[in-house]
Amino acid sequence: MNKKIATILDGQALADRIKTDLKKKIAASHRVPGLAVILVGDHPASELYIRLKEKAAKEIGVNFHKYLCNHDCYDDISESKLIEMIKFLNSDPAVSGILIQLPLPSKYHPQKIINAIDPAKDADGFHPKNSFVIPPTVAAVIELLRATKKNLSDKSTLILSKSNVFLAGLEKYLKQELKIKKISASSKITPATKNYDIIIIALGQPQILKKNQVKSEAIVIDVGINKLEGKTVGDVDPQVAEVAEFVSPVPGGVGPLTVACLLKNVYLLS
Repeated sequence: MNKKIATILDGQALADRIKTDLKKKIAASHRVPGLAVILVGDHPASELYIRLKEKAAKEIGVNFHKYLCNHDCYDDISESKLIEMIKFLNSDPAVSGILIQLPLPSKYHPQKIINAIDPAKDADGFHPKNSFVIPPTVAAVIELLRATKKNLSDKSTLILSKSNVFLAGLEKYLKQELKIKKISASSKITPATKNYDIIIIALGQPQILKKNQVKSEAIVIDVGINKLEGKTVGDVDPQVAEVAEFVSPVPGGVGPLTVACLLKNVYLLS
């Protein structure tokens, strides 16, 4: 008997659709959106993410402004000077959206720096007064869940994450955008994990979620990005696809869709 294989939620295809739509809208408009990205410190993964954002921005006609505060330039920037830079960008009419690439080195206070961004230019949606856009990773999860074409309002949902910022934002928008009522959160996998209809996992531990921990016909959204034996993998073991109904892949799931949702935010803020 053939094993059942879950439907793979293709984040790359969804991302391409969003970017194609944005490219048309930008070409037809009289304004060119501008994204300013600030990188502080030497973090290889952050450098990779910025390159991906820059490439995608240029593909659709968004001006990309890169501010590097690392070994290449301005290696010892102080927190006060960093906030000065943000205030300059707040007043720059060529910049529609500002993004601080996280994580920041430990000597900085992330929320203090994020709070310096004008909420009307907060492309990441992390400012406490932001009411303009949804954080891109959260928006990517929502797009993937929408792609199941399922009625999700009554499905029990578990968010596995150690990030309070991610948890709070995701819970808020799952309720607001998808009308999901039953949402729980945990920083680790437990025997109760198997009881949930939807699992959203962002623990940063390679292939930690196993198929015996997932309910039959569940929807599993993998936000994790890890390196395992030289390959990029998620937090979900590939065998989960033998029991789940839908699974988002890594790579090709949340990642490219997050970049597309970021660019959508920049367009909406322009």
